[in-house]
Amino acid sequence: MAAQPLVIEGRASVAAPPQDVFEALADPATWFSIDPTLVDVNPRERLALGTTGTMRNRRGPGLTATATWTTTELIPGARLVQHLKGFGYELTESVTLAVDTLGTQVTVVDSLIPTSLAGRLMVAMSRGIMERDLQARFARLKVLLETSVAAEG
Repeated sequence: MAAQPLVIEGRASVAAPPQDVFEALADPATWFSIDPTLVDVNPRERLALGTTGTMRNRRGPGLTATATWTTTELIPGARLVQHLKGFGYELTESVTLAVDTLGTQVTVVDSLIPTSLAGRLMVAMSRGIMERDLQARFARLKVLLETSVAAEG
């Protein structure tokens, strides 16, 4: 029997236009500002449909985890979907952008599927960590984009 995916969904409003939010998310160089656990990402060029790469994240003192990623959907200013594979899991992250009264409504849906016995244990313990991580990434995205919008204004 196939394992059920763990699905985490979050929303945030960002005081920046959807195209600006999209540009930040489609640029791997800015990922370091959004995710402080990120150690390395390759390639660092702007995403294109089908782009593949690797990323390494800190997972505790002296521990890093490596995952591969592929951009599976890319609609400028509107939607970005990436599929990640790591040790014991696969994750699909869908980001949808829509105009709202503040600027942009960002909706993220993460679907995490275990691919091994160790992955089943990891996924079972991941909900709270993933929810906190998503809220923290929203907060850093807001700081990154709202600070630059305020500086331009």
